[in-house]
Amino acid sequence: MSFRGWKSLGRLSSCCSAGFLNFKILLALLAIMLFSSPALAQQKLPFKIPTNPGQLYGTALIETTKGPVEIEFYRKEALVTVANFQYLIKKGFYNNISFHRYVEGYVLQGGDPEGNGRGGPSYFLPPEFSSIKHRLGTFGMARKPDPVNEERLSNGSQFYVTLDRAEHFDGLYSVFARVINGMENLLRLREGDKIIKILLPKSN
Repeated sequence: MSFRGWKSLGRLSSCCSAGFLNFKILLALLAIMLFSSPALAQQKLPFKIPTNPGQLYGTALIETTKGPVEIEFYRKEALVTVANFQYLIKKGFYNNISFHRYVEGYVLQGGDPEGNGRGGPSYFLPPEFSSIKHRLGTFGMARKPDPVNEERLSNGSQFYVTLDRAEHFDGLYSVFARVINGMENLLRLREGDKIIKILLPKSN
């Protein structure tokens, strides 16, 4: 084959690789939407929504089978979502729950007590979309796609963590936290790894 032919083949290979990567990204995006529980109407929430974001804890420590991961909450931008997450922490809801989805270099998803991507706490959360960008270590809530979720409600417990910049998610999900310590442990987590427990600070 001529040099020109090899160059053409190289361009074709690069194009196919990029197309495959985009296809993986699309599948991950759809999975986060499709595997969170459906909702037709918002139910009454079982926790009190604070009037002041400062009433909520600023951080939490997630103890996993690959080591601790500390997160900082976006209390102002996602007041209801953070209040819910901390409510579930206090109940021990996330203890021993597995991460049920992993896409290398892209996203990790957990928070489903059933372990198959279809479970939750039987209620849903209002959308709290913001201008926060999805970067490495960003936490957000999973939800169903708009055609079957006109209110754009979030699943009550299922969350995802982005493992790289994910601009495809920007403005589409309720972002509520980011990793501030233990990033190396986050990047070691895979499908089947578990949250041992999540700890809140002793004082707010």
